[in-house]
This record gives sequence, structure tokens and C-alpha cells, in this order.
Amino acid sequence: MRGRFPGEWRAIVARAGMLSLLAGCATGRVARGDARWVIPPTVADSVASVQLASGVWLHHLVRTRVPLRAHVLDIDLHACVSVRAVKGGPTAVGRATTGDLLRSLPASDVPLAAVNADFFLFAPPGVPVGALVQDGRMIAGPIDRPVLAFDAASRPFIGPLTVLGTLTVLGTLTTSRAQVPIRTWNRPSANAIGIVDAAWGQPLDSLSRLTAMMLVPVGNGRYRITALPESHRGLARGDTLMLVGSARSSVLERDTVHVDVTLGPMMPTNAVGGFPLLVRDSAIVASVDSAGAVGFRGLNPRTAAGFAVNGRRLLLVVIDGRQSGYSVGTTTRETAMLLRDLGAREAVNLDGGGSTAMVVRDTKTGQVRLVNKPSDAAGERPVADALAVLGSCARKSIGQ
Repeated sequence: MRGRFPGEWRAIVARAGMLSLLAGCATGRVARGDARWVIPPTVADSVASVQLASGVWLHHLVRTRVPLRAHVLDIDLHACVSVRAVKGGPTAVGRATTGDLLRSLPASDVPLAAVNADFFLFAPPGVPVGALVQDGRMIAGPIDRPVLAFDAASRPFIGPLTVLGTLTVLGTLTTSRAQVPIRTWNRPSANAIGIVDAAWGQPLDSLSRLTAMMLVPVGNGRYRITALPESHRGLARGDTLMLVGSARSSVLERDTVHVDVTLGPMMPTNAVGGFPLLVRDSAIVASVDSAGAVGFRGLNPRTAAGFAVNGRRLLLVVIDGRQSGYSVGTTTRETAMLLRDLGAREAVNLDGGGSTAMVVRDTKTGQVRLVNKPSDAAGERPVADALAVLGSCARKSIGQ
């Protein structure tokens, strides 16, 4: 497509009377071993690129006639880099700025950059809307929304996750060996059989408390079912609760059980939630035109993520918006078009609006600076979680 417009992007440019792009653009060619990326000349009027570390590049994209500023972290996942979901504390509750989340990582991990990640609730404050897995630890469980996830070999995945689990009754009071399906994990629901552990970190709501029972470890991977104490107001470290719901006919107090729970189609090492899917198999997903409210789909600051080259390249994209004359933002469809035109085979929208932020860290001074220009007058907004890029190798699975 070099020197020509993709049809949809050309239509946007034509609306503003821009008949030619990239008259003075940088070459946009990035050499990284065998992985080379040519930034399509249809993407912006100018592109400035800087290498943050081996395998990690930062590109600044500028479009002038329809003012737009976008910033792209281009990560070669085959290099000695890794990606980590970061939460500001040990549980699902709480908010911190993307900059502070990057600062919270130890220098030994060589933190390089970060972008804000999932949408979040204000009550309870800072609980991610979707799944959050940090270093293999489930903090907030999945819902019917996509995630950006990575396995132990840094292979990316974009799509929904499902809880796959069983609670096997081993005896004591129940006469037969029953198996009860586990439907949720760290996502309490009064109507679902699920597991809640200390990573959830907040009291259950009144409806969930009515059906909750505790699983007390008794050794060898077994638990004893006990009633939830009336005085129980939260989750202490080590507490595990089963929200029994309709399972009361299958399990009884003082039963001994074994719990086996994981996620499908993969159990990620790190994962953050997003919405909606933007690109699937290099095509824009039709639902981008109907996902969310009208205001959500309109021009806004955006954070998005995608991967290309069979999962080798990870793109973390931040687009400034709501700033007339500087950057107007993009619609969900325009965001999908940009990710696709950058080469993403799969892409997902992350939290945007005033939450949109990208930060980088100077590896010599340790100083963290904000790359983009947030739309909030106060600057960076505290968010639920972030996705950090580290200049240290991920632990590889055996055989990788």
C-alpha cells in the first residue's frame, strides 16, 4: 500500500481536504534484526522514531490538517523484553497513575515504558472491569469482554477468557463423590458458583454473602467447607471463599473438597481487560460501530493494543484527543483503522478518555516522563492498572 490510501482512511483524510500525506515524512524504517517495520506513508504527515532499548522503539505520529497526535510503542517480543500487568497494590482495589505504576517496579526489572490498561469501577474504587492477571496471580476475574494476555513465553493473545474449574467433593458428609463446576474466579456473583480469594481484597456485597461459604486449607490440596463467620467483613490473606449459590445441594458444611481452577483457552502469565475488539485476522471487527454508547464510539483520546508478524510485534498505541488544534482523537472505527494500517493482525481497545497515558523511563537517570498530553486539566488520571514494558527477559516455559 505504500504511496496509496487504504479506502476508509482516505475517506477521513478527504473530509478534511487533505489530498496528499507524508510529503516530508521520515523513512519510518526500523531495523531490528530480522524484524523490519515500514510505517505506511498513509498513517501520518510525519513520524519521529527513537529507540528506547534493544527491541523497543517509540514512534511519534503527527497528522496536521485533521490534527492528531499518536504515540506507538513497538516491541519485538523475540528480543530480551517482557510485558507485565501492573496494579498499584496486592488486591483488585485501588488506583494510581500510569507513571506511578511504572515507578513502582524495581530497577532490576529494567522498566522502560507503560500505558494505561483496563476500564475500572469507581465503587469499589479502581476494580478493573475485566480480567487482571499479574505474574500468574489472578487479581480480578474475566467477564464477557476481551483481554490482552501473554503466556510464559511472551506469546500474545487477544480474546475472551473463560473460567474452567471443578470442585470435587471428597466425602465426609456427602455420600457420593460429586463434582461441581466453578464458573467464576475473583468476580463475585450471587448467582454463580465461583472462587474468591484474598487477591479480590474487598468485602462481599450483601447478596454474595448470603451464599458464601469458606474453604479452609487442610493440606494436600484439600479444603474443608465451613460457614462464613458472621463477623467476616473482608478477605484476609489466605482466605478462600466459595460462592455456593445453587451448589448447596451438592456440598455441605464440613465436606472435604479439592479445587481445580484455571482459565481457557489459555492461562496467562499477565493479562489486562479491554473493550471492544478492534481487529480480528487483519480485518476491522464490524461491532466497532455499535459497541458502547454513542459518545464512547465518537472522537476521544484512545489507548489500544495490537500484535502483528504472527505475534512477534506488540503495538501499544496512545492517541491524544479532546484538544482542538492539537489532537481531536479518534472514533473506535478510526482507532481500528490505525491499528490495522500499522500492521496489527489482532487489536483491542483499552481504556481511553482522560485515562489515556503513555510514560517512558530514562534508564540512566531513572526519571519517568509523560509522553502524551492527557485531556484532563489535572494531567494524569489515576487508573486501575497499566501494561508495562520491561527491558528484561521473560521467564520461558520449559521447551520454549
